[in-house]
Amino acid sequence: MLHILATSLSLYVIVRLILPLRLPLWLKLVLSLLVVLVALKLYFFRMAFGTMMPELPRWLTAATGVLHGSLILLIILCALRDALLLALWMARKALPHVPTLPFSNGEWASALLALSLLLSAVAVWQALRVPDIHKLSLTLPRLPQTLNGLRIVQLSDPHISSGFPRDWVQAVVDKTNALKPDLIVITGDLADGPPAWRSGDLAPLADLRAPLGVFSCTGNHEYYWGYQGWMTKSREQGIRPLENAHVVLETRGQKLVLAGVTDQAAPAFGLPGPDMRRALEGAPRNAARIMLAHRPRLVEQSAQENVDLQLSGHTHGGQLFGVNQIVGWFNDGFLAGTYHAGRTLLYVSPGSGLWTGFPLRLFVPSEITEITLRSGKNG
Repeated sequence: MLHILATSLSLYVIVRLILPLRLPLWLKLVLSLLVVLVALKLYFFRMAFGTMMPELPRWLTAATGVLHGSLILLIILCALRDALLLALWMARKALPHVPTLPFSNGEWASALLALSLLLSAVAVWQALRVPDIHKLSLTLPRLPQTLNGLRIVQLSDPHISSGFPRDWVQAVVDKTNALKPDLIVITGDLADGPPAWRSGDLAPLADLRAPLGVFSCTGNHEYYWGYQGWMTKSREQGIRPLENAHVVLETRGQKLVLAGVTDQAAPAFGLPGPDMRRALEGAPRNAARIMLAHRPRLVEQSAQENVDLQLSGHTHGGQLFGVNQIVGWFNDGFLAGTYHAGRTLLYVSPGSGLWTGFPLRLFVPSEITEITLRSGKNG
């Protein structure tokens, strides 16, 4: 289905941008073929390597990402151009003196191609760079005053892979540890590829340090690459997965419940799906509750289970500003940032990394999230 959509969109660019050019027919055919080949990047990867995300050198991931991304942006820019031309045509029907745009097909093609390549290069750089720190405070009415100022660092969707290798992981770990958080959580999609491929890249995670520990929930990608293997590999790095389970953390003389659920992809692999009731079974009822759930849409279930704060990821913030709201639509309106579901707060991280099959972030930066918990009324 994906390659059919890619082919259709590439034909749109060919018809609207390439065929009208005053070029020899053979050159138009070459350009058209290049457009189709770039559009079908993921399809050819799967045909050649058995996966849409093969083990490629990071520079090649970036290069193919720029080409693929530039075509996607070119489709968007071409559609905007056509919408503008249609609006002007309709305006001239009512107002004959409305001017036409003084650009030839060649000028349009050159300008849109140059702009798409530039924006794609920026987007790939933003996607693959080490994320900055994003700090925020969240008020939990049930949080005891003695826990006021407790700090959590959330990493989400790192997708550790050849695109986000050991050096990148080490830089993320160093930035995280420099914050000296009380607790570190990872909200799913830890890595891509079989665990055996990632041993070297994952090694720096063992250096993560927080007095209350390092915990995780699973994302959908852990299931694609061997769930049990990834649970074992996580524990080897000192990360404790919470699989429809909770822990009671004791600090400053108070208790804090931290729970985590599995992902909605689990049943397709014959494994238990997310079960918040089971995750919180036996948890102290009066203690503040934090839920780790990869997908933000589970927040309604969190609200039913009297959860104070749900931390999620999965959306990558939509990755491309201007079209990212489409991603939000597919995720029940959740995209990135803070939301409310009754008395339950939800924070959706735009992610620390992303899936390198589509390595673009255009003005939707990645982040290492430092959350300071505050006690008091939630405004």
